[in-house]
Amino acid sequence: MPAYEMTAAEQAEYGNTLNFWQAIRLLQTWSPLLQYGQQILAERDPYAKSLVVAEAAEWLAAKTDSEVDDQLVSRLAAVVKTAEGEDLIRYGLSLAGLK
Repeated sequence: MPAYEMTAAEQAEYGNTLNFWQAIRLLQTWSPLLQYGQQILAERDPYAKSLVVAEAAEWLAAKTDSEVDDQLVSRLAAVVKTAEGEDLIRYGLSLAGLK
């Protein structure tokens, strides 16, 4: 068996039972996370990256059935988008030695 193939134990553990169309649907459903990842990698400014992360977190929280995470992430994203939030993020980055 090639190294990239799942073993029988891994298939049983991770539930590799999707047919082709189900796998395509799963990829389609979660593809925005890949797009957010591309945006994060393409962005040079750390604060702008944090805005993309906040947006991705809001999208991801909306995928759950819980209202608590939706509200929490929404409020945190709102803080990040303010001038004070930008100052806080840049200050934290400077403490970590990042620009």
